[in-house]
Amino acid sequence: MPLRTHSEKLFEKFCACKGIRFSRVQTGATRSPDYDVFLGGQKVVAEVKEITPNSSEKAAAKALAMGKPSVVSITPGQRLRGKISDSVPQIKSRSRGSYPGLLIVYEGGLLPRHIDEYQVRVAMFGFESIVFAVPDSPRQAPYQIGRKYGRGRKMTSDSNTTISAIGVLSEKTEGVSLTVYHNPHAQIPLSPDLLAKYGVQQFKLGEACQGEIAQWELIGE
Repeated sequence: MPLRTHSEKLFEKFCACKGIRFSRVQTGATRSPDYDVFLGGQKVVAEVKEITPNSSEKAAAKALAMGKPSVVSITPGQRLRGKISDSVPQIKSRSRGSYPGLLIVYEGGLLPRHIDEYQVRVAMFGFESIVFAVPDSPRQAPYQIGRKYGRGRKMTSDSNTTISAIGVLSEKTEGVSLTVYHNPHAQIPLSPDLLAKYGVQQFKLGEACQGEIAQWELIGE
């Protein structure tokens, strides 16, 4: 059995504190997810990923610790997109179209933050794009007519449907918390009721007004 990562230890700690039953999946010749999680009578396949600082982020954190200014440039959702792509084959191999799949992500380090609610939304549904209308007359300037999600989306009706939701682990003074963002395109949806009893904060993509971009909507409010 390989050594557990810090993120896996945190996930197990969260489950133990909440009274959630889980079992670690034995590794074999093929890639497999990390855990089987049991929410009531429902089995959920879970993969835990950890986002660690890259070289530029480490350098920036070191500079800040020394009281020096630092700048780090990131592409919204980029690091999380990679974790989504990497986890799909693992989850799919065990869920087999019969069980919900849950990708759990944790981020260590001081900066930047790759898994806040904006980063998760953009990684799942694409970059926020502005739609312009171009008039026939060259004397009239183009004007904005709306906004939509554009390129870079990882969750669509025919891609990555194995992932039912993305859970973000947070390590705080008062303990470990989990925030879950549901995938509306999931082949096997994860019922919010299964996590609600454990006090897990959950979000779904809300309805967008015409010409606007759908935002996260807190489930239960």
